[in-house]
Amino acid sequence: MTELLLMGLSVIVMLLAGFPIALVLGLTGIFWTWAYSPAYLPGLAHTVYNTVSSETLIAIPLFILMGQIVQKARIAERFYEALARMLVRLPGGLLHANVLACGIFSAVSGSSIATASTIATAAIPSQRRFGYDLRLSTGSLAAGGTLGILIPPSIPLIVYCSLVEESVGLTFIAALVPALMLLAMFHGYILVRAVANPSCAPVPEKSVDDDGRMARFVRDVLPLTVIILVILGTIYSGLMTASEAAAGGVAISVIVAAIARTLSRELLFRAIVESARLSAMILFVVTGAQLFSYAVYTWGFNQIIVEQVGTLPWPPVAILGVLILIYLVLGMFVDAISLLLMTVPVVHPVITMLGYDPIWFGVLLVLLLEIGLVTPPVGMNLFTIKAVAGEIPLKDITLGSLPFVLLLLAGVVLLIVFPKIALWLPFS
Repeated sequence: MTELLLMGLSVIVMLLAGFPIALVLGLTGIFWTWAYSPAYLPGLAHTVYNTVSSETLIAIPLFILMGQIVQKARIAERFYEALARMLVRLPGGLLHANVLACGIFSAVSGSSIATASTIATAAIPSQRRFGYDLRLSTGSLAAGGTLGILIPPSIPLIVYCSLVEESVGLTFIAALVPALMLLAMFHGYILVRAVANPSCAPVPEKSVDDDGRMARFVRDVLPLTVIILVILGTIYSGLMTASEAAAGGVAISVIVAAIARTLSRELLFRAIVESARLSAMILFVVTGAQLFSYAVYTWGFNQIIVEQVGTLPWPPVAILGVLILIYLVLGMFVDAISLLLMTVPVVHPVITMLGYDPIWFGVLLVLLLEIGLVTPPVGMNLFTIKAVAGEIPLKDITLGSLPFVLLLLAGVVLLIVFPKIALWLPFS
């Protein structure tokens, strides 16, 4: 146990000193493997090779590239504008468009931050113009963006599956119903708020789109809808793996952008460069985490933790509750991917020992990571919306997100009480 505490302390000290998370995990893994026995060092090389050549992880740069093309070709913005024109006269109007557009665009981008920034750029000016409550408006955008790491394709779910060697396709399918449940809960809250206090989402006297409404709606909504249906349809039907569906999604996004006449050589170049930058950052962290995991397994720390947990006179749900509290607290300070990579190698054996389904836990874990995106002091979605919203105080964005955080917590409770919410669809 002394070595385990020293390993954890070394990680904390380097993180507090400002070292990059990938470097921290990688150097910790190398040092502690060497400390156990230099004879195990060649295993690190095999670990790095297996990580960078993993078919599962190929999906990450492909999904990022697809999201970049959709974003830079303004396909997502046009999708939001179409939803806004159709929903503006409903109670809650554009707030419903915020949540729905975030949920659907996240199914293409796989990134909460990209989702929040893209939709907020299109949404905030129009909601300011119509006199919406900007606290509620920005809160719905920040919270809607959290669906980006739960609705397939989800990069954190891909990373989780690569760490625990579970099926990406089944995990994507398992996440679909919980994501739709949360989407419905968000819409329900907005509807209740708008009916109880119409001034928070005023209904304009005149429609914002008078001519050619349906034709324009179909034209703007169809491209993104086709991309989503192709990705989810091919994965769910078993026709393609997640990586193959990602490659197909890139091809279709290029075709859709060309049909929309927004495709250009410059757009493709910028999308590829940005995708390469983001992918390298994520995969570098994943590689460092695998080196860290190798050291953990070499020392047998995972087995020690499982044995210690097994001696506790607590029921499994109580131990799960403690883990949830730890994730909620850590999520306030550590970004989602880093937290996932640092903890899963240790937590996963405990979860399986307690008898919980690893696919179910992956969905629950990503839901907990979502909450961290909208809780200060390191709620990345809050800062993303603040960067787009300009003069709106961060405090107002945080307070506007609070009701949605409570809904996310309610989703956690429902998932624990009714695990079939996640497990019914993939195993039906």
